Amino acid sequence: LHTTMGVRLDVGGERVWVADCGGDVIKGATLAAALAMMALRANGGGAIAVPVSMPSVFEKLAAEYDSPVIRTRVSMRGLMEAANKPGVILAMDGNGSFIWPQFQPVVDGMMTVAKMLEYATMQHTSLAQAIASLPRYHVAQGTMNCPWESKGTVMRLLNQQYKGRLGAQIDGVRINLSDDEWVLVLPDPDQPLFHIFAEAASDEQAEGLVSRYQRIVEGFQG
Repeated sequence: LHTTMGVRLDVGGERVWVADCGGDVIKGATLAAALAMMALRANGGGAIAVPVSMPSVFEKLAAEYDSPVIRTRVSMRGLMEAANKPGVILAMDGNGSFIWPQFQPVVDGMMTVAKMLEYATMQHTSLAQAIASLPRYHVAQGTMNCPWESKGTVMRLLNQQYKGRLGAQIDGVRINLSDDEWVLVLPDPDQPLFHIFAEAASDEQAEGLVSRYQRIVEGFQG
């Protein structure tokens, strides 16, 4: 694989982290996209499931096989529900959790490592080469504090302000700015804050969108 790999056990199940030869940990979304590409190639297509917060690179990969992408809520429960749907070959959260439904519909770190080795061998490639061949994408993420009592107001105002640009409301408020730009404003279920995800044509533009919507969320708090 030309990488150093390890499996870390977490409270919510087995998560996989992968480091390159320089010791840098590969970003979770990048690892997920590489494995999705290899899984689609190995199966000749099939549905893949990822949270609504993940970049659009998954649709680009699936389109090559005329396959669907199932977008889920940003939760392990939502991902596991999608993994149980017919035709799903892989479900992943972008944070190191992978579900291989044809084996069992739960997060499995050891199976993930086994699949990496299997795909690399059968496809005569390496994980590094798979990552290098991925379509480029640019995302950013941030948070904004918000009192519990203001969360509902912020959500209502976002829906009103951007009602002409709203995407599929699977979780939080997703705002489609163009074909290649979107923002997801997601209330944290356990803390008084919002998570803000953005994708754009460059890293700088994605970071700018996060900053912009941090200010908007702050302003909507009154």
